[in-house]
Amino acid sequence: MKKFAIFLLFFCFSTCLFSQDIIITQANDSIRARVLSVYDAVVLYTLFDDPENISHVISISDINKINYHNGEVDTFSDVISNSVEANLLNEHLPKVATSQENIFQNVFRFKPLVTIVGAILGMFELEVQYARYISPGLAIPIDVDVFAGGGLFGFAVLTGLEGVPLKHRQKSGLFLNALAGIMVLDKVGFVTNAAAGYQLMTKKGFVFNAAIGPEYNTLTHKVRVRFTLDFGFAF
Repeated sequence: MKKFAIFLLFFCFSTCLFSQDIIITQANDSIRARVLSVYDAVVLYTLFDDPENISHVISISDINKINYHNGEVDTFSDVISNSVEANLLNEHLPKVATSQENIFQNVFRFKPLVTIVGAILGMFELEVQYARYISPGLAIPIDVDVFAGGGLFGFAVLTGLEGVPLKHRQKSGLFLNALAGIMVLDKVGFVTNAAAGYQLMTKKGFVFNAAIGPEYNTLTHKVRVRFTLDFGFAF
């Protein structure tokens, strides 16, 4: 009896864990979802891999069919997409992307202030950064800085974590990041940098950032305040 109870508990847990529904759109896109409610003209759902369980709404006229986790299938291919009811709903409901086109996973940034300051100091310096989002609001950045001047050439490579405390990555807000890595000049040194700033990311994917924070370099054994401005694009 005890073994049966354990088996039943495990079975229920496994069913809940893998109970995802698939929404197939008229454009043949697939949305991994948990369908909450099906109404006469709309479907309310959450994304299957969204830990915040944000609700989305999609018009039935945009759906081809729904494959439920229990094997059942709802078909909507006979819904007229240009019906008056569907058009009225589309005007008043929030825009719901039937694919992940507006959820940016990658961000590329160029930091022109570094180049300008380097030119003033009589050297060339170029810094770029790539960040990959691993969850809503959390990214892993890779920062590369190349500099030359006074007969010396060097580079720095840093990585770490960057957090944007937002429910949707494609909007603006305060962010924090912490980076650490190596700097190679005439010898190898260690560099750490933490920053807080404001990120502006438009719906089209253009990114503008301003940040400030401390930086420590073991080659100079100094702590300095670092201010950066950068722009880029998300894709």
